[in-house]
Amino acid sequence: MSLNNIEEISFCIHQDAPKIHCLTNPVTMQDVANLLLAAGGSAVMGQDEQEVEEITSFCHGTLLNTGVPDIAKIQACILAGQKANVLGHPVVLDPVGAGASTFRRKELQKLLQAVHPTAVRCNQEEAVVLCSLLSDTDSPEKHGGVESSLQMAERDVCLIAGQAASLLNCTVLITGKEDVVSDGKQTQILTGGDSRIRRITGGGCMLSALCTLFLCTDTSAFDAVRAAGALWRETALEAGRRTDAEKSGIGSFHVHLFDVLEEKLMYTSKHKF
Repeated sequence: MSLNNIEEISFCIHQDAPKIHCLTNPVTMQDVANLLLAAGGSAVMGQDEQEVEEITSFCHGTLLNTGVPDIAKIQACILAGQKANVLGHPVVLDPVGAGASTFRRKELQKLLQAVHPTAVRCNQEEAVVLCSLLSDTDSPEKHGGVESSLQMAERDVCLIAGQAASLLNCTVLITGKEDVVSDGKQTQILTGGDSRIRRITGGGCMLSALCTLFLCTDTSAFDAVRAAGALWRETALEAGRRTDAEKSGIGSFHVHLFDVLEEKLMYTSKHKF
């Protein structure tokens, strides 16, 4: 990750304190809100279709996390996403468990027909499902629910990331043992981090929120998403070091994530001045 890149992003965030409209997974609402606060932004979590357009209008970015979907939730996502598109606000789609059911695939396809995301943050299986909805490829026969049932080779992940980005005409971040970010023209692999990030509930949801926040700057979509992914891995690595130093468990690792993220972004913001 370029130091100058993260300095510029952090400076913009602390100058503007972006509000992110999070139509997110109820399982991880609190963690998403806490992450955005730690990173210098804030969350607004309107969910009802009667208010989502109004809330979107005074926010800076919109996160559409389809976890625990129902028809009303998808309709609210469509309304919020369309409003954000009209306003030119960044939209991040997190298609949680996209392949878990026929209902999820059908509703996700409806969402993609109505809303153009700036970026998509997903796991390997979700990326394959997205490609199957937009092309003639087959979706996976096995489903891992919100976790990916696929363990693809690095080269194959790069290929599916590029394909998904081209089909969706946006930046795609596929997370796993290594993360891959692509906009269809350029692709980069992100390594490092700490495997414990995959043992806490909502690690992906929090990263999707961080991507949305970073997109609320003048940075290109590819660079913003790449910076968010790289910073999240660096944050996990340092949180793991602190947890090991304390000889504590996964709960401590979870808490350290917010502290480390706040420290990293606060330091770069101050350094800019």
